[in-house]
Parts: sequence; structure tokens; C-alpha cells
Amino acid sequence: MRAPPPVEFGSASSGGWRVALSLLVGASAGVPSAWALPYLAAGGSASGLVAPGLAAAAAAAFWRAWPRLCGDPRTLRWDGQDWVLAQPGVPDRRGDAALMLDLGRWMLVRFRPADAGRRAAAWLPLTAGADAGRWAALRGALWNWRSHEAAR
Repeated sequence: MRAPPPVEFGSASSGGWRVALSLLVGASAGVPSAWALPYLAAGGSASGLVAPGLAAAAAAAFWRAWPRLCGDPRTLRWDGQDWVLAQPGVPDRRGDAALMLDLGRWMLVRFRPADAGRRAAAWLPLTAGADAGRWAALRGALWNWRSHEAAR
């Protein structure tokens, strides 16, 4: 089988992506709080700091991850053999790209550098924008490329 043609596409760290992340973190903090509040209101023996503590932990985790999630613009490139992640001021990294969510005009891609462990994954939100030709080529490369992990 022939490899997909080379393509390059920039990540979409736009306002919409940041709003979606904020809503996700808010829900992550709100659900444990909503779960614990009825118990605490009914006179549960647990301290009244459980729900606020969970919310604070979620907010701290989000605050720490925010620069990594919405930092400098990144470019995902398929060169015909390998995936490359380019970022200003950082050397290009080769690795595996996996399509995690495909909603047609919006995709979420996980990039794992070849020289790092599982925890070093980069998550890239990608939107079609006005460049339908490159979008189709990128989707084709992501759908048709077999990762090194899948080949094992």
C-alpha cells in the first residue's frame, strides 16, 4: 500500500478551544462538588472542606496544564514516512500521531514523541478552516497511516 502524500497543518489553539477546555475543567470540578454537597448538607460526618478541596485540586491541575494545552502554535507535519511536530523555539520532534476524535471539520489528534514516554503526549485540536485540500490530505494521512505502536 502506498503512503499518504506529505501534508502540514497548524493546530487551532483558538478561543473556542480554550472555552471548551474551561467548560471541561469546570465540569470536572463541579461534578464531585455536586456529588458531595447533599451528603454534607444531610449532616455527614465528613469535613465541609471535601467539595471545595476537590474543586481546588481540579482548578490547580488545570492552571498547571493551561500553558501546555494552549501554548505556542504547533504544526503537525506528515512527511510521507513519519509524523513531525514543529513548535517555535523547540526542535522538531518525530513520533506517532493518532486520531482520537473526528467530527468532520474538527479533529483531536494525540502526538507522542518517539524519544519520550507516554506522559509526554501533545494534544492538538485541528479545524478545517478555509483550506479544504490540505484538510482532506491530513484526514487521509491520519486515517490511513499505521502507527509504530499498532504495528507491534
